Amino acid sequence: MKGKVISIASVSCRVDTADGIYECAARRRLTESDTGQTKPFAVGDEVILEPTGPREGVVTEVLPRRTRLSRAQPHDRRAEHVVVANVDQLLIVCSVREPPLTVGIIDRYIIAAQSGGIEPVVCINKIDLAPEPVELVLRSEPQPRKVAYEDIAALYSALGFRVRPVSARTGAGVEELKADLIGRTTVLAGHSGVGKSSLINAIQPGLKLKTGTVTRRGRHITANVSLLKLQFGAYVVDTPGVREFSLWDIKKRDVAEFFPDIWDLAPNCKMSDCSHVHEPDCAVKRALERGELSRIRYDSYVGILESVGHWSVPRETDVERPREQIARSKRNLSRSTRKQQLKERWRAQLGEDQ
Repeated sequence: MKGKVISIASVSCRVDTADGIYECAARRRLTESDTGQTKPFAVGDEVILEPTGPREGVVTEVLPRRTRLSRAQPHDRRAEHVVVANVDQLLIVCSVREPPLTVGIIDRYIIAAQSGGIEPVVCINKIDLAPEPVELVLRSEPQPRKVAYEDIAALYSALGFRVRPVSARTGAGVEELKADLIGRTTVLAGHSGVGKSSLINAIQPGLKLKTGTVTRRGRHITANVSLLKLQFGAYVVDTPGVREFSLWDIKKRDVAEFFPDIWDLAPNCKMSDCSHVHEPDCAVKRALERGELSRIRYDSYVGILESVGHWSVPRETDVERPREQIARSKRNLSRSTRKQQLKERWRAQLGEDQ
């Protein structure tokens, strides 16, 4: 029987099929495979299951993923954590205040979305809290810069991204956002407290997802990733908020490719492998000094560049497709303890015959 994973809890998942929703465990061989990922399946995965009882089953196969949103595991950046699979677009939700707007997280999610074949959409929520310019913290300036959220929206619009300023509280922009979701599967992601669940409630009144009061730092309200079917012909995936988002499988040499305003200038640099940070005769830094390149964009680029690992060429004997895998020795080192714990939990739930 074929179905789609709609939620995951510990070592089990809920799978939506043509025959209804099944509570499922996973076949042991899925949990024992060494893929470098933290779980055998993710919300949004299309799977094959075998029924074992009334509305119960075992997942025997995970079908190939069309798209994926991945991040590095917070406690082990050598391991991939697939947040969600097989979605069409990523709605990157940020807020103008409470918590404050942060450009860096927008750019990180754009990189993760484009790396996984997903279309990114920038959603600026809580515009009702911005009668005055917002304070934007830049790494190269000692004091926060005052910027209107409209300027941030225009910055990303000029780069070709869809931008949706909205207010879940007042309903401003909600209908336009709703139109973007029709006929598509959309994952909402962003910092804690930016109002992802509130937006879904505003789009479909009566859904009553749990929300909380706004705070400056934001706090976790949504606990688990879940796939929801909306009445107007759309699917959304609500995800827990994050404090930080570590990119998966992105090297230093890759970062500039995701900044088209910087990438277009790079061919004019003196050095072919210019990082645009400390090299002489750099076209990017010249454009920055002349005001032709946004300081906001450049600071975000440098921050991401400094946070990702150094690029190195794996030995050909290590892996067949080095860009899509990590070295076997590192994979075993990072996952050995976790895999043993998972095996013990699966044996307790499934029994030795599976």
